[in-house]
Amino acid sequence: MLVAYGQLNNLSGSVQVFRQMQIEGFIPNQFTYPSILRTCTSFGALDLGEQIHSQVIKAGFQFNVYVCSVLIDMYAKHGKLDIAQGLLRRLTEEDVVSWTAMIAGYTQHDLFAEALKLFEEMLNRGIQSDNIGFSSAISACAGIQALNQGQQIHAQSYVSGFSQDLSIGNALVSLYARCGRIQEAYLAFEKIDAKDSISWNGLISGFAQSGYCEEALKIFVRMKRANVEASLFTFGSAVSAAANMANIKQGKQIHCMIIKTGFDLEIEVSNALITLYAKCGCIDDAKREFFEMSEKNEVSWNAMITGYSQHGCGNEAVNLFEEMKQVGALPNHVTFVGVLSACSHVGLVNQGLAYFESMSKEHGLVPKPEHYACVVDLLSRAGRLSQAKKFIEEMPIEPDAMVWRTLLSACIVHKNTAIGEFAALHLMELEPEDSATYVLLSNMYAVAGNWDCRDQTRQMMKDKGVKKEPGRSWIEVKNSVHAFFVGDKLHPLADKIYEFLADLNKRAAEIGYKQDRYSLLNDVEQEQKDPAVYIHSEKLAIAFGLLSLSDPIPIRVMKNLRV
Repeated sequence: MLVAYGQLNNLSGSVQVFRQMQIEGFIPNQFTYPSILRTCTSFGALDLGEQIHSQVIKAGFQFNVYVCSVLIDMYAKHGKLDIAQGLLRRLTEEDVVSWTAMIAGYTQHDLFAEALKLFEEMLNRGIQSDNIGFSSAISACAGIQALNQGQQIHAQSYVSGFSQDLSIGNALVSLYARCGRIQEAYLAFEKIDAKDSISWNGLISGFAQSGYCEEALKIFVRMKRANVEASLFTFGSAVSAAANMANIKQGKQIHCMIIKTGFDLEIEVSNALITLYAKCGCIDDAKREFFEMSEKNEVSWNAMITGYSQHGCGNEAVNLFEEMKQVGALPNHVTFVGVLSACSHVGLVNQGLAYFESMSKEHGLVPKPEHYACVVDLLSRAGRLSQAKKFIEEMPIEPDAMVWRTLLSACIVHKNTAIGEFAALHLMELEPEDSATYVLLSNMYAVAGNWDCRDQTRQMMKDKGVKKEPGRSWIEVKNSVHAFFVGDKLHPLADKIYEFLADLNKRAAEIGYKQDRYSLLNDVEQEQKDPAVYIHSEKLAIAFGLLSLSDPIPIRVMKNLRV
């Protein structure tokens, strides 16, 4: 009866039978406890499971392998990994189910290195893994992109007779997709005869996480055509892929599907939608999604604060952060990156510094390199370059390239070549092949009018064989994507675009705008000093959008470089 109620997902029925059994004088045995514990695990009833665990100890079954394996599974799945590990270490028998449950628990909670270490220890003890152990270990390899180790474990599973196992096949799909191995991922996917939703989700989420978002969306479309039912996880991965591509059109289509299937009430999906709209420039849509949520978690607050920050809405981000604290939501590292960036954008230097101090003092968070970079940006934007330099020199951790690049960028704005050269020197030591350092340094000299040093920087870049990725902008017009490079004249409407831009420049000049000649010279050949013929790719894309789209349609330009 306990097993039957468990299979029907009836926790109250299971508990009633368990109590009635004891009232009538029947003593539970090694098969009774696992039956009720499994139901507690599937329902997330950890408190009840802990009470039953105390009865297990009183009844003397705390060292029973069968009972302990279920207890380890319960604690591992609910994140009580220390308790699960303690139970495993106290076992006197080598039980593959117990070890597998522990490995799966580590993998489920993203402790991938611990999972692989335990898997290796299990094999060294002479315990032959089952299919769940192999699939969990391969999933752990996927989590840390350990492709070679994952392939070795795959070979072991093949030798052990699990070549056709669905769980291992799904784990392999996820491994190859997350490592960006498109062909291998497709091959592993096609080898699965009875594909389930996990197979499809592994491909979609894996491609999205490894940056192959277009492939992820293709698989999502293919999944829908195959009439495979999309889950909460599917929609979350698809929305994230659309967000990373800034593909608002397909993102809105997926949003419509989410509403039709009823997943729009799920927190995880709403969080992904907030990020989608924020990344695509639709901050009002992001706000609407956020404020219409009936329940929010820290990811929801972080997504909205980050969205405000990315759109330069610094005060709104700071106010939302204060509201977040008032409602009892706990800020984490992501929260502070958003709020520090927001303070930087609106010049709230002292408030930003106070927030940075509060990370460790009030919230127990150790600042990461990105937080230090935010403080450097905060000080640098305000023109306090010497203070920023001193802050970097006194950092308790080694400054990374992001920190030095932030300082160098600010030196261009404030025309401080001394500190800029100091930052560039450290950058070149850390990333000698990165073109951004040379371009920023060249820009700084151009802004300062130091043409000799500018030319020397460009020559040094050529001598070292460092090449800059060309800026490129894309715009979609009438279901067709148009691409533009810097100074591009290959487009069929190039003449009209340049004529239109000339008119815009003339009209801008008439109302008092003066072009900053130096800001455009980072890629102009040294003999070319006229920026009027050097048109940035996004300007060309915007002009084409103005010429081609009707007034109500927003102009959305996608770029491969930060503007």
